[in-house]
Amino acid sequence: MTDQTPPPGDTSAAAFDLTFLRTRAMECRLTDEDLAALTGIPVTDFDTHLTPSTLPAEALFTLARALNTSAEALLRQPAPARRSAPGAATHATVLHAALLEADRIHPDDLASALEWTPHRLQRAATTLAAHLEQSSSPHRLIHTDTAIHLTCVPDLLTGKQRQNLHNSGHTAASLAPGEAAALTRLLHHTACGLPPDLPADQIPRLANRRLLAPAGKQPTPHPDVLFALGLAAHPLLDAAGPADHPALGHRHAAAAGADSAGRSAPAPAAVTPPPNGAR
Repeated sequence: MTDQTPPPGDTSAAAFDLTFLRTRAMECRLTDEDLAALTGIPVTDFDTHLTPSTLPAEALFTLARALNTSAEALLRQPAPARRSAPGAATHATVLHAALLEADRIHPDDLASALEWTPHRLQRAATTLAAHLEQSSSPHRLIHTDTAIHLTCVPDLLTGKQRQNLHNSGHTAASLAPGEAAALTRLLHHTACGLPPDLPADQIPRLANRRLLAPAGKQPTPHPDVLFALGLAAHPLLDAAGPADHPALGHRHAAAAGADSAGRSAPAPAAVTPPPNGAR
């Protein structure tokens, strides 16, 4: 045994292992009077008064030598707090995570996706809304009969900050008219096998908005866009590169076949948006 300081940590949270201390005292044949003399604290008060903050370090090492053990062994460090497993998350926490993934959604669709009853969703929404109001979270919950989504506390961002995010394409806003026109034109050119006709200054914004494929020499529609329109079997997988993605691979194969046939077959019809009111 050596007189070494206890391991670093929060000593205020540590406590004496009184069971071990008394066992060592019996094995070393130390009486209660001996322990009181070593610590300066009556044995009857050990439970409430014997702490690392009330016993000087010198007395701690003296006590450890008398008990033929180490100072570290006399101190019991609290077990580290364990984080809750994902399966133990509350319904409100699961709802919060789902809304971060889904953005605005109909409550019935969300309940179906989470495999919840409408009553469970309502209770979780009530709990989450109260939690967000009481905490310092920038989120607020909007819950109506037709939509449920998260929004931000008003006035956290200045108008210029919000505009800068919008201009760079890093917002979750709906498509602007210019974006919709550019995307429709790109889909038409892609379906017809024509070169893309996008202004260079629009490409970064459309790419940030996940409307363009993340890589490639020429701008092409993002696989998620093709999937949303029913033109691809799968969205873009995180582990798959753009060149290996089935949606892009299918499009490249189709384009190659059309080129080898000398464009003898009629070009596919351009994708056009549905008329107003159509679903």
